[in-house]
Amino acid sequence: MNELIPITNCKNCNQQIETYNFCPNCGAKKINKRITFKNLLHEFADRFLNLDNSFFRTFLHLFTKPDEVIDGFINGLRKRYINAFSYFAISITITGIYSFLAKNRLAELMNKIFSSLPEEQIASQEIALDFTFKYQSLLNLLLIPVLALLSRLVFWNYKKYNLTEHFVIYLYAYSHIVAFMTIILLPITFWFDNIFNIMIIQFSIYIIYITYVLKRLYQINLKRTLIKTLLFFFFGVIFYLIIGIIIGLIMAHTGAMEIPAK
Repeated sequence: MNELIPITNCKNCNQQIETYNFCPNCGAKKINKRITFKNLLHEFADRFLNLDNSFFRTFLHLFTKPDEVIDGFINGLRKRYINAFSYFAISITITGIYSFLAKNRLAELMNKIFSSLPEEQIASQEIALDFTFKYQSLLNLLLIPVLALLSRLVFWNYKKYNLTEHFVIYLYAYSHIVAFMTIILLPITFWFDNIFNIMIIQFSIYIIYITYVLKRLYQINLKRTLIKTLLFFFFGVIFYLIIGIIIGLIMAHTGAMEIPAK
């Protein structure tokens, strides 16, 4: 059944819309028909398969003109592209699907690497891997402010973007490249037997893309771009070592990892 349902007020903001097809207050579409499988398919096609919609436009333009997407959001553009938090949500959904499909395969590849280690260390690696899969979305969310802070330190002498705006940059850029590479890596994960090859491909493309985005945003030359990239690496390695030590101490304190006696 697809009979008409009388609608007098917007379901989103309660604005009176009896004579409108779209709410004049919030812009929501007036829905006056019962939901059916047919209009569900139409809604999906309209949102995700239409090349003119904001999803495809955002996805394509984050490759071709990321400065327009990111600067647009920072400067108040809200309709042309998907907003930063929604794009991040799409990204973690895609990575969640990848983790679900590839978890056993990744565990198999990791076991090949650590098979020669003592049993206690193998158990520690399995705990770390399970933790990563279980809290992947949270880890991604926590990584974005870290990247924003590192980026702000690297560009400390540029006043174009503040720390919060760097956060927006990575909500878009990091989410985009992670989602894209997740789609690419799904078949590669099952073809390659060496997880290090997968990681090298993955992180090399991450670095190249983020460097490209920052170059477009700051409009700097190649020499300055390379210097900033090296600085980013420097700060990133320091942060990685600090976090590695903290995690190691936590795991040792909880008994998940034993520190060998001298």
